[in-house]
Amino acid sequence: MSRPRIHLIAPAGSARPFLEAMGFASGAELLEATRRALSDRYAVTGETDLLEAGEDVRHGGRRDDRERAEDITRALADDAVSAIVMVRGGAWFTRIVPRIDLGVLDRRTRPVALFGFSELTTLVNILGGHPQGRAFYDMGPAFLMYGLKRYAARHVASSPPAASKTGPWVREHLGPEFAAYFRDVAAVIEGRGTDRPLPVRVLRGLEPPEGGELRLSGGNLTVLCTLVGTAYDRFVRPEGTWLVLEDFNDKVERYDRYLAHLTLAGYWTRCAGILLGDFHLGYENQTEAVAELLAFHLPSSWEGTILTSDRVGHVWPMAPLPLHFPLTYHRTADEEGVLRFDAGAVATVWTEKDGRSGVCPSSVLDGPGSRARG
Repeated sequence: MSRPRIHLIAPAGSARPFLEAMGFASGAELLEATRRALSDRYAVTGETDLLEAGEDVRHGGRRDDRERAEDITRALADDAVSAIVMVRGGAWFTRIVPRIDLGVLDRRTRPVALFGFSELTTLVNILGGHPQGRAFYDMGPAFLMYGLKRYAARHVASSPPAASKTGPWVREHLGPEFAAYFRDVAAVIEGRGTDRPLPVRVLRGLEPPEGGELRLSGGNLTVLCTLVGTAYDRFVRPEGTWLVLEDFNDKVERYDRYLAHLTLAGYWTRCAGILLGDFHLGYENQTEAVAELLAFHLPSSWEGTILTSDRVGHVWPMAPLPLHFPLTYHRTADEEGVLRFDAGAVATVWTEKDGRSGVCPSSVLDGPGSRARG
């Protein structure tokens, strides 16, 4: 049997800054570094021209819309592709969604996983809602630059931004975290779960019952609002799901406008609950301010629960969040909670041990040491 394939795509913002930060002279070097991070079991592919492409904000951003859409379509159509990793979010993706042939998913005979977030909210929700899709709202490797820098400024330096302290720390950790990210991707698609936990706490309403099931949809608030009222609204509309919301680097008054868009579209009466991720502007935490805004938008008769997590959004560390897939709530010893998913059920590769796809010991989003090794 041929090796399962992990395909890297740069469908949104340019990956050039990431290549430079990692010391890669080309997209081919990015692919080779990914191969080294993974076992020989995987083939790693990617269109190097697209991985190396630049952008010009004064002239349309990316100028390769057709090529990017075709790259995604080919990966979605290829049964040999077990996972698609979106290297970076950023911008310029939402406009190419109509160019992607989503019909190829109906002809797949094996499931495919996708890892991406932010600008890629649309595709993550579309794939998550398809029977052959296993979609994770999760950072791409290029986000490590921003995520590590912000983490270091808040937790390593004495007073942000203190670049003299954060710079060396980020450079020291960027390579190891890049390798750890791809090892975690492999563990997820092999049915061994993840080492990146998803803790949550109740912000409003009743705590979910122990073992209670919930499904999530949504993602980046700005991108989500661009889909409301379009032909793609059905992929993100929370018909009985919990609505995930996160965003960054915008003003609170604009978030209020986006939330009003969801209010006018009737989203709150459709959702079973809300998972509020991280909101921030620079080093200023805006999550509490957004939570306050929700009180002005939720109907007075709304009886749902609002959970919040600092591992969802433009943050590091970030937990991979499966969309349109069952998760269960479990209370932890610190009187907070954790969301778990059946790791074996999201597997997309064939295991040597079992000889069939996705039949592995279940794991949980509980942190290091939780997943089955070997």
